[in-house]
Amino acid sequence: MKSCQLKLVRISRGQRRGLLMTELIVAAILLITALSLLVSLSFRTGKLWQDTQHYTLAVNELTNQLERLTAFDAAEIDEQLADLWPSESVQLALPNPRLSAAKLVDEFGTRIKLEITWDRPGHAKPVALTAWVAPPANGDVP
Repeated sequence: MKSCQLKLVRISRGQRRGLLMTELIVAAILLITALSLLVSLSFRTGKLWQDTQHYTLAVNELTNQLERLTAFDAAEIDEQLADLWPSESVQLALPNPRLSAAKLVDEFGTRIKLEITWDRPGHAKPVALTAWVAPPANGDVP
């Protein structure tokens, strides 16, 4: 009776090698899957980081341009808007940047609206900022 129980518990070497090979194949498949997910995740994270940097740079450019433009008189703003270009650092960092401006005059006062776009994948909206122009010092509304 003891010999019968030993035969049931014992696994031959040939069977054990087959089981070990199956375990190795499953482990390799899991490892390759995990590595491929990590690589694709790192590429996506890098792309998101780059897009965030581009957006931050665009907002900084608009802020700087608006600060510069609002320092001029209302009469000088039109000629400054006609000669508006992205800065050199933005031209180097963003792919094909385009800066557009509009002067808005209504009952609430005069505003300047700037928009910047650059080549991005998908249908991305332009980044826009608007600033109020200070009224003339003598109190007349243009």
